[in-house]
Amino acid sequence: MVFIKEGNGNFEKLEIVKKYFGRIFNVLSEEVRKKLLKLQLSETELKEIKKELAFLPEEKQKEFLRELTRKK
Repeated sequence: MVFIKEGNGNFEKLEIVKKYFGRIFNVLSEEVRKKLLKLQLSETELKEIKKELAFLPEEKQKEFLRELTRKK
């Protein structure tokens, strides 16, 4: 666990915190998760792809997976 200490306790001013909360997160639908599991990827590859998909709207997630399955 990481603790952030600043003189006034106002960690919201830290750039990394602003960047994190400035992003839009999406949840992976059950359909997208099932498609990911069918790709037979390594744990590392699966984790990386999930991280990327989490910032895309569901339609873009599906589009990404279609492209990924075409290349395999």
